[in-house]
Amino acid sequence: MRSLIFLFSLFLNFQLLAQTTKVCTFNIKFENPKEGVHQWDNRKDQILNFIKIEDLDVIGMQEVVHSQIKFLENNLEDYARIGVARDDGKIKGEYSPIFYKKDRFSIIDSATFWLSPNPEIPAKAWDAALPRVCTWAKLVDKQTNDLILVLNTHFDHVGEEARAKSVDLILSRIEELDHTGKVFLMGDFNLEPETKPIQKIIDSELKDAFQAELNLGPLGTYNAFKIGENYDRRIDYVFYQGFEIKSYKNYSLRIQDTFLSDHFPVVVEFELVE
Repeated sequence: MRSLIFLFSLFLNFQLLAQTTKVCTFNIKFENPKEGVHQWDNRKDQILNFIKIEDLDVIGMQEVVHSQIKFLENNLEDYARIGVARDDGKIKGEYSPIFYKKDRFSIIDSATFWLSPNPEIPAKAWDAALPRVCTWAKLVDKQTNDLILVLNTHFDHVGEEARAKSVDLILSRIEELDHTGKVFLMGDFNLEPETKPIQKIIDSELKDAFQAELNLGPLGTYNAFKIGENYDRRIDYVFYQGFEIKSYKNYSLRIQDTFLSDHFPVVVEFELVE
């Protein structure tokens, strides 16, 4: 009897040690009926299939407008969503939402702040062309009881000062938020790895998931819906701390005459228990 109890305990410990979490950053491209073959209606079902097949635990999306939010919420029944739209703090303009598995995580706090000197007020700031936001959540992993701070953002595509100041703001916000050292920061940063703002993130306690030993896919994450190119512009990132990384995958699957989006989704798998 003791042997059976021991073996059962060993099995449970092995299962716990084997647990991983899959995190994804994905700019899904806003819904635009003028996109021709690349329009949302030609991609949305495949995006759902991608999320379900990859069995993603946490997803940070960018360029999501309200109609896309409703479609995703109606069809991703296993996930909950947080985040508000950037233009009015409600439903106007693009979201940078976080989707997470409801049976895997419970949420204890969340908010969206603007990349601005007045982060609680919807506005564009510095030399940015558009209002920009960062959405964050404190998730508790029901399997390990770990508290995980997740942040998802989309930096401005024009303003150099805005991108630099956005890094400073987010790094300071991470310091201010009460967490246990387990952090994911993801998003479309509109910056390549050698730029000073990205290097500032890397010089902090956060690590770039691209450096995983097991790394699959092209270097670049932005494809502009151009098939057959050499993709070398990496502007989408998953940064992390407090986890052991298992793999990094830049998911460059072609769907007929288009891709899932004009950005490739990046999927990173992490060990949950040391």
